[in-house]
Amino acid sequence: MRRLLVVALLMLVSLGGAALAGHAPRPAPAAGGPALPIRVELTQGRVDEVRHTVQISMHNDGAERLVVERVELRSPSFTGTEPVTADAWLPPGGLQVDVPVSYGRGVCTGDELKPRAAPSFVALRVHTEHGPARDVRFPLADPNPMLDKFLAIDCQQAYLDRQATFTFGPWTHLPSGWVDGTVVVRRTGFKGTITLREFVGSILLEVMPVPLREATPKPYGVLPPGTDELRIPIIVDGERCTPHALAEIKKPYVFPAWVSLDGGPPLYTELKITDAEVAAFKPVIDACAAGHTQM
Repeated sequence: MRRLLVVALLMLVSLGGAALAGHAPRPAPAAGGPALPIRVELTQGRVDEVRHTVQISMHNDGAERLVVERVELRSPSFTGTEPVTADAWLPPGGLQVDVPVSYGRGVCTGDELKPRAAPSFVALRVHTEHGPARDVRFPLADPNPMLDKFLAIDCQQAYLDRQATFTFGPWTHLPSGWVDGTVVVRRTGFKGTITLREFVGSILLEVMPVPLREATPKPYGVLPPGTDELRIPIIVDGERCTPHALAEIKKPYVFPAWVSLDGGPPLYTELKITDAEVAAFKPVIDACAAGHTQM
């Protein structure tokens, strides 16, 4: 009787821990065979954000080493996801092993800015160290806050792209090594008032309106009805360049901006970057790197 009670308690603890961690309480069943003792979840690091990828994080809770040959994220809410060939060895004991995969682009219909991602799963081809490969599926938590976030970002961007574009204008190189130019707002669909509330620099490059720079009042610009284009003079410098910033150079050309339509809530977007911007900013970044690497 005492042994049965202990077994029952252990099962309750196991199920409760799995629920809190966001995993299925039991390993997913394998097609044509018994369940495999694998837990799967989605994680994302800073590099993944830039690359539009996510990590398939896997844990082997069994006693036998497993080998994952192929990994795929399958979600009806995203297109462009593909299987990734892997040679991921999952040792016993639950050690986390990550495989990066693209999560594609969100499937957006209408003007919904905060859609919910459809139920999704991870597909693996896996085998024991000496056994045949099997295809297995592992459902992801539903709702899934991470997939909901990715879908909302893509759908909000797609919505804004239908309303206006937010880009940079021509560049002039200054004797100081900095460059000046413009931020350009062009109407593409929205007929009302478009307010560019604020934009900021990247981790390395400061982007500020001129001539007041940090003292510039917000919003930075308003495109009224009946006007199709707004230009805001700016300067781009390397004031943010520090050894720490150089070490975190994963997002050198990401320039966040916040936009309101007809006085609505601020919507996040990013100033679009072309080859012209990369060429204009490169000397600023090169000078920054040289200044911190010279002995």
